[in-house]
Amino acid sequence: GNQTTFLIPSLLRDDLPANKGYQCVFDFSETFLPHGLFQRLVCLCLEYVARNTMGEDSVIRKNYAKLNKFRGQDIELWEDKAHQKIKVSTSGDKDDIVHVVQSMLFKINIDVMNGRLKWRTIVRKKVKTKKSVPKSENIRTDLDGFLNSL
Repeated sequence: GNQTTFLIPSLLRDDLPANKGYQCVFDFSETFLPHGLFQRLVCLCLEYVARNTMGEDSVIRKNYAKLNKFRGQDIELWEDKAHQKIKVSTSGDKDDIVHVVQSMLFKINIDVMNGRLKWRTIVRKKVKTKKSVPKSENIRTDLDGFLNSL
């Protein structure tokens, strides 16, 4: 039949796999990383994956998520509570992943925090392609239909 499934991230286990490195950090340490923000971000990412692919074999923990087939590659997110950061790692070098996740943070900031949330975006990985990294505004426009439907 037609079953409804609910994800309650705050009730998940808190065991983390080893961090194999990351391409991007969203650093909230100059202000604060609100409780529940990471879980909201994971839920948005899961919804995005579900609308675009089946997203099987995703791994979700309280402070970690590995999502398969996120814009064609695997993505891992870690919440570093001690340092007030969210770390993002991808399986490939697709340029727009960071912009997609950042657009989701913008949505959470507007919808939940009334635009008061501040963070720095630090990209650690050099992009090996010759094409330019897409501007956040372009990716945001591409995601508007998805983000506005939530």
